[in-house]
Amino acid sequence: MSSAIRILTANLRSGRADPVALAAIIEGLAVDVVCVQEIVTRLAEALAKILPAGKLGPDEINRGLGIVCRHDVEVEQFELPDRDGWVARLSPASWRQLSEPIEIVNVHIMGPHTWPYFPRRHTRRGQLAGLLRFLDEQPHVPRAILGDFNSSPVWPVYRRLAARLTDSVVASQRSRLRRSPTWPRVPAIGLAGLIRIDHCFLSKLTALSTRVVPLPGSDHLGLCVDIQEEIP
Repeated sequence: MSSAIRILTANLRSGRADPVALAAIIEGLAVDVVCVQEIVTRLAEALAKILPAGKLGPDEINRGLGIVCRHDVEVEQFELPDRDGWVARLSPASWRQLSEPIEIVNVHIMGPHTWPYFPRRHTRRGQLAGLLRFLDEQPHVPRAILGDFNSSPVWPVYRRLAARLTDSVVASQRSRLRRSPTWPRVPAIGLAGLIRIDHCFLSKLTALSTRVVPLPGSDHLGLCVDIQEEIP
Protein backbone atom coordinates (compact mmCIF):
# COMPACT_ATOMS: atom_id res chain seq x y z
CA MET A 1 0.00 0.00 0.00
CA SER A 2 1.28 3.44 -0.91
CA SER A 3 2.14 5.83 1.91
CA ALA A 4 1.49 8.83 -0.32
CA ILE A 5 -1.51 11.13 -0.20
CA ARG A 6 -2.47 12.76 -3.49
CA ILE A 7 -3.77 16.32 -3.30
CA LEU A 8 -5.23 18.52 -6.04
CA THR A 9 -5.69 22.28 -5.79
CA ALA A 10 -8.07 23.72 -8.37
CA ASN A 11 -9.37 27.23 -9.07
CA LEU A 12 -12.72 26.64 -10.80
CA ARG A 13 -13.10 30.12 -12.32
CA SER A 14 -16.25 31.22 -10.51
CA GLY A 15 -17.97 27.93 -11.33
CA ARG A 16 -17.19 27.83 -15.05
CA ALA A 17 -15.21 24.60 -14.79
CA ASP A 18 -16.87 21.55 -16.33
CA PRO A 19 -18.21 19.35 -13.48
CA VAL A 20 -18.16 16.14 -15.53
CA ALA A 21 -14.56 16.71 -16.66
CA LEU A 22 -13.51 17.68 -13.14
CA ALA A 23 -14.98 14.49 -11.68
CA ALA A 24 -13.27 12.41 -14.38
CA ILE A 25 -9.90 14.00 -13.63
CA ILE A 26 -10.23 13.39 -9.89
CA GLU A 27 -11.27 9.78 -10.39
CA GLY A 28 -8.69 9.15 -13.12
CA LEU A 29 -5.86 10.42 -10.94
CA ALA A 30 -7.25 8.75 -7.79
CA VAL A 31 -6.96 12.01 -5.89
CA ASP A 32 -7.37 11.74 -2.11
CA VAL A 33 -7.88 15.41 -1.20
CA VAL A 34 -9.19 18.27 -3.35
CA CYS A 35 -8.80 21.92 -2.36
CA VAL A 36 -11.04 24.16 -4.46
CA GLN A 37 -11.35 27.89 -4.96
CA GLU A 38 -14.16 29.79 -6.69
CA ILE A 39 -16.60 26.91 -6.31
CA VAL A 40 -20.34 27.33 -6.91
CA THR A 41 -23.26 25.12 -5.91
CA ARG A 42 -23.45 22.94 -9.02
CA LEU A 43 -19.77 22.07 -8.78
CA ALA A 44 -20.04 21.46 -5.03
CA GLU A 45 -22.83 18.96 -5.68
CA ALA A 46 -20.74 17.16 -8.32
CA LEU A 47 -17.68 16.97 -6.04
CA ALA A 48 -19.65 15.70 -3.06
CA LYS A 49 -20.80 12.69 -5.08
CA ILE A 50 -17.27 11.39 -5.65
CA LEU A 51 -15.49 12.61 -2.49
CA PRO A 52 -18.14 12.61 0.23
CA ALA A 53 -15.92 13.55 3.19
CA GLY A 54 -14.96 17.12 3.98
CA LYS A 55 -16.81 20.39 3.61
CA LEU A 56 -17.54 22.90 0.84
CA GLY A 57 -18.66 26.52 1.01
CA PRO A 58 -19.97 27.39 -2.46
CA ASP A 59 -20.45 31.04 -3.33
CA GLU A 60 -21.67 32.50 -6.60
CA ILE A 61 -19.26 35.49 -6.70
CA ASN A 62 -15.83 33.77 -6.51
CA ARG A 63 -15.43 33.52 -2.70
CA GLY A 64 -16.38 29.84 -2.55
CA LEU A 65 -13.77 27.50 -1.06
CA GLY A 66 -13.67 24.06 0.45
CA ILE A 67 -11.86 20.77 0.93
CA VAL A 68 -13.24 17.34 0.04
CA CYS A 69 -11.58 14.03 0.81
CA ARG A 70 -11.71 10.31 0.17
CA HIS A 71 -11.74 9.44 3.88
CA ASP A 72 -13.19 11.01 7.02
CA VAL A 73 -11.70 14.35 7.98
CA GLU A 74 -12.42 17.35 10.20
CA VAL A 75 -12.71 20.63 8.29
CA GLU A 76 -13.04 24.13 9.69
CA GLN A 77 -12.38 27.71 8.67
CA PHE A 78 -9.99 30.26 10.14
CA GLU A 79 -10.41 33.99 9.80
CA LEU A 80 -8.69 35.93 7.02
CA PRO A 81 -9.68 39.29 5.48
CA ASP A 82 -12.31 39.01 2.71
CA ARG A 83 -12.00 35.19 2.32
CA ASP A 84 -11.42 32.81 5.20
CA GLY A 85 -8.85 30.06 5.04
CA TRP A 86 -9.88 26.41 5.35
CA VAL A 87 -8.08 23.60 7.15
CA ALA A 88 -8.67 19.84 7.01
CA ARG A 89 -7.25 17.69 9.78
CA LEU A 90 -6.36 14.15 8.69
CA SER A 91 -6.08 11.51 11.39
CA PRO A 92 -4.32 8.12 11.25
CA ALA A 93 -7.62 6.61 12.43
CA SER A 94 -9.07 7.28 8.96
CA TRP A 95 -5.90 7.66 6.89
CA ARG A 96 -3.77 4.53 7.03
CA GLN A 97 -0.93 6.29 5.23
CA LEU A 98 -0.30 8.39 8.33
CA SER A 99 1.40 7.74 11.64
CA GLU A 100 0.40 11.15 13.07
CA PRO A 101 -2.19 13.81 12.24
CA ILE A 102 -1.48 16.29 9.45
CA GLU A 103 -3.26 19.39 8.19
CA ILE A 104 -4.22 20.40 4.67
CA VAL A 105 -4.75 24.17 4.36
CA ASN A 106 -6.62 25.81 1.48
CA VAL A 107 -6.41 29.57 0.77
CA HIS A 108 -7.28 31.99 -2.01
CA ILE A 109 -5.20 35.15 -1.78
CA MET A 110 -6.82 38.14 -3.45
CA GLY A 111 -5.37 38.96 -6.86
CA PRO A 112 -3.42 42.19 -7.44
CA HIS A 113 -4.35 42.46 -11.10
CA THR A 114 -7.76 44.12 -10.92
CA TRP A 115 -8.63 47.71 -10.11
CA PRO A 116 -8.49 49.32 -7.58
CA TYR A 117 -5.04 47.97 -6.71
CA PHE A 118 -4.23 49.68 -3.41
CA PRO A 119 -7.19 48.36 -1.38
CA ARG A 120 -6.41 44.90 -2.75
CA ARG A 121 -2.77 45.27 -1.77
CA HIS A 122 -3.86 45.98 1.79
CA THR A 123 -6.15 42.93 1.79
CA ARG A 124 -3.43 40.69 0.33
CA ARG A 125 -1.05 41.74 3.10
CA GLY A 126 -3.74 41.07 5.68
CA GLN A 127 -4.46 37.64 4.25
CA LEU A 128 -0.78 36.71 4.28
CA ALA A 129 -0.38 37.99 7.84
CA GLY A 130 -3.43 36.00 8.94
CA LEU A 131 -2.15 32.83 7.30
CA LEU A 132 1.24 33.21 8.98
CA ARG A 133 -0.44 33.75 12.35
CA PHE A 134 -2.44 30.57 11.86
CA LEU A 135 0.69 28.60 11.00
CA ASP A 136 2.55 30.03 13.99
CA GLU A 137 -0.14 28.93 16.44
CA GLN A 138 0.98 25.31 16.08
CA PRO A 139 4.30 25.40 14.22
CA HIS A 140 5.14 21.72 14.79
CA VAL A 141 2.09 20.32 12.97
CA PRO A 142 2.92 18.72 9.59
CA ARG A 143 1.08 20.70 6.93
CA ALA A 144 0.45 21.15 3.24
CA ILE A 145 -0.69 24.70 2.37
CA LEU A 146 -2.30 24.90 -1.06
CA GLY A 147 -4.39 27.20 -3.17
CA ASP A 148 -4.44 30.11 -5.54
CA PHE A 149 -1.95 32.57 -4.08
CA ASN A 150 -2.15 34.99 -7.02
CA SER A 151 1.61 35.31 -6.64
CA SER A 152 4.39 34.06 -8.88
CA PRO A 153 7.78 33.10 -7.36
CA VAL A 154 9.04 36.67 -7.82
CA TRP A 155 6.19 38.26 -5.82
CA PRO A 156 6.37 39.08 -2.07
CA VAL A 157 3.57 36.71 -0.98
CA TYR A 158 5.37 33.74 -2.50
CA ARG A 159 8.79 34.82 -1.22
CA ARG A 160 7.52 35.26 2.36
CA LEU A 161 6.05 31.76 2.36
CA ALA A 162 8.94 30.10 0.53
CA ALA A 163 11.36 31.55 3.08
CA ARG A 164 9.86 29.36 5.80
CA LEU A 165 8.11 26.53 3.91
CA THR A 166 9.07 24.07 1.17
CA ASP A 167 7.76 24.70 -2.35
CA SER A 168 6.67 21.23 -3.45
CA VAL A 169 7.32 21.93 -7.13
CA VAL A 170 10.91 23.00 -6.52
CA ALA A 171 11.51 20.13 -4.07
CA SER A 172 10.16 17.39 -6.32
CA GLN A 173 11.57 18.46 -9.69
CA ARG A 174 15.24 18.06 -10.48
CA SER A 175 15.49 21.29 -12.45
CA ARG A 176 14.29 24.60 -11.06
CA LEU A 177 13.82 25.68 -14.67
CA ARG A 178 10.68 23.54 -14.85
CA ARG A 179 8.19 26.13 -13.71
CA SER A 180 4.93 24.17 -13.98
CA PRO A 181 2.94 27.30 -14.93
CA THR A 182 -0.71 27.22 -13.87
CA TRP A 183 -2.16 30.48 -15.24
CA PRO A 184 -3.54 31.78 -17.56
CA ARG A 185 -4.96 28.84 -19.48
CA VAL A 186 -6.52 30.00 -22.77
CA PRO A 187 -7.15 26.97 -25.01
CA ALA A 188 -8.50 29.10 -27.86
CA ILE A 189 -4.99 30.43 -28.55
CA GLY A 190 -3.07 27.39 -27.35
CA LEU A 191 -1.91 29.03 -24.13
CA ALA A 192 -1.39 26.56 -21.27
CA GLY A 193 -0.03 28.87 -18.62
CA LEU A 194 2.68 31.51 -18.39
CA ILE A 195 3.31 31.82 -14.66
CA ARG A 196 2.85 29.68 -11.56
CA ILE A 197 0.42 31.25 -9.08
CA ASP A 198 -1.13 28.05 -7.68
CA HIS A 199 1.19 26.49 -5.13
CA CYS A 200 1.65 23.75 -2.56
CA PHE A 201 3.92 24.64 0.34
CA LEU A 202 4.96 21.97 2.82
CA SER A 203 6.03 21.93 6.45
CA LYS A 204 7.37 18.68 7.92
CA LEU A 205 6.08 16.76 4.88
CA THR A 206 7.84 15.52 1.74
CA ALA A 207 6.80 16.09 -1.88
CA LEU A 208 7.21 12.96 -3.99
CA SER A 209 5.95 14.36 -7.28
CA THR A 210 4.04 17.28 -8.77
CA ARG A 211 2.21 17.80 -12.04
CA VAL A 212 -0.19 20.27 -13.62
CA VAL A 213 -3.51 18.97 -14.91
CA PRO A 214 -6.13 20.54 -17.19
CA LEU A 215 -9.32 21.93 -15.69
CA PRO A 216 -11.72 22.29 -18.65
CA GLY A 217 -13.68 25.53 -18.36
CA SER A 218 -11.22 27.16 -15.95
CA ASP A 219 -8.49 29.69 -16.71
CA HIS A 220 -6.19 27.80 -14.31
CA LEU A 221 -4.49 24.46 -14.49
CA GLY A 222 -4.72 22.32 -11.40
CA LEU A 223 -1.66 21.43 -9.36
CA CYS A 224 -1.56 17.79 -8.25
CA VAL A 225 0.94 16.83 -5.54
CA ASP A 226 1.87 13.52 -3.94
CA ILE A 227 3.01 13.99 -0.36
CA GLN A 228 4.12 11.74 2.46
CA GLU A 229 5.38 12.08 6.01
CA GLU A 230 9.02 12.96 6.47
CA ILE A 231 11.27 9.99 7.11
CA PRO A 232 13.16 10.52 10.39
